Amino acid sequence: MQPKKAAEQAELEGLHKRLAWLEHHLSRRDAALEVMGKANALLELLSGGAD
Repeated sequence: MQPKKAAEQAELEGLHKRLAWLEHHLSRRDAALEVMGKANALLELLSGGAD
């Protein structure tokens, strides 16, 4: 049963690594969307709004 447990542990570690990677990229995406929203609001303000 030892090899099965080692394989499960390796899979779990891989899943933790994948989760960390996904959380990092999700955070970057959210930050980019926030910047884009602010840039859009600024452009609307500078152009006089949506008439």
